[in-house]
Amino acid sequence: MSVEFFRPRDLFDFSKDTLDIGVPMPFASGNFLKHFFTRFFHIASSRWEEFYTHHLKYYLGKHNEGREEIYFKVLWDLIQRRLKTLLAKDIYASKTHIRDQQEIELLEKFTKFLIIKDKWTSHETDKAIILRQQTEIFMLQTKTESLESSLKEAKKLETKDQINIHKDYLLTFVDLCLQLQGLKLDDKKELVFSQTQAVWMKMICRYFTINNEPVNYNTLKRYFSPDPENPANVKHAPVPDNKKLFKITPAKKRS
Repeated sequence: MSVEFFRPRDLFDFSKDTLDIGVPMPFASGNFLKHFFTRFFHIASSRWEEFYTHHLKYYLGKHNEGREEIYFKVLWDLIQRRLKTLLAKDIYASKTHIRDQQEIELLEKFTKFLIIKDKWTSHETDKAIILRQQTEIFMLQTKTESLESSLKEAKKLETKDQINIHKDYLLTFVDLCLQLQGLKLDDKKELVFSQTQAVWMKMICRYFTINNEPVNYNTLKRYFSPDPENPANVKHAPVPDNKKLFKITPAKKRS
């Protein structure tokens, strides 16, 4: 089975940095797994990504209907079986205990590398999957309840009613909005302030009508300059003088 997923080494390929599995001379297919781990343990961790991709391409090239998920599960199972075998040994009673410990550390690190690639949660047990799904469901329910609460609060401020502006006097109202933006308090700060002019236009379109008809947003854009401090720098139209019917002035201070 392993030769279906991992590229065997070509005969008389004596390159030292190969990622292929096996030796340059003919070898029994039954020893493929032994050669697999011999190759794996001699590969630097910096080449794990290259190793993974190298054999994945080989597998997909041999199987038109192959999927990375299948390849991943085969590789995952090989690593986990080898790791369990080593962990079950009394490594300190073995003559190879130093090598065994080094292999355990490498396999554990490679396991973490594979978990990052696991888009199919293949590394999780059934119990872990159920627990994760229950946690996700709980978090989604909590988020839904929070959103429903926020929506309920937002709806309190919603209204189907709108303020109607008298026919032909939309620009008179626009002029008043523009005047409001220019009003200063005693400390020289603006009475009202917004980062953009869009909020004024959206407010008028959302909450006002003109002669009981919707206000055209593009009409408003002509008069709300994106650069009020330097209106000459951008294309806009000033409110005509015959529509400037009111002037907002500071009230006299009361003693």
